[in-house]
Amino acid sequence: MSECFLIKGKIDNAASQGGVASVDYNDTFVFDAQGNLKKMSAGVLSAYRLKNGEGELWVSGKLDVTPFEIELEFRKTGTARKWLENLIVRHVTRQRSLDGSLTIFARTAEEGTGVLCADIPHTAAPPVPEWRKTYEL
Repeated sequence: MSECFLIKGKIDNAASQGGVASVDYNDTFVFDAQGNLKKMSAGVLSAYRLKNGEGELWVSGKLDVTPFEIELEFRKTGTARKWLENLIVRHVTRQRSLDGSLTIFARTAEEGTGVLCADIPHTAAPPVPEWRKTYEL
């Protein structure tokens, strides 16, 4: 399980952030083990135990990132910290700043296992193109 917060403009592990569980979150996104995105009703953090391959993102404030981008970054990463960092980069690129009132909590079930990578089967290297064979020594 990996957890990470953005609070008061700083990214940190959930364990060192006391009192953020009482924040009222206006957007909640949950990913199931099959990678399906569900936007849930707003509220406070749940005690739901995530299963392998699942994740949650809780947002308080205005995050200038689309649900598709949230899903894309979840699939690309496996850790809550990397997922959150990538979303913040997308947000700051659009807004040119990071509002101190924006609070985000990201949680993933298994550190280091992105859903997208797990779904891609291993294949052999592609054949060398004919034009390339001509120039090889």
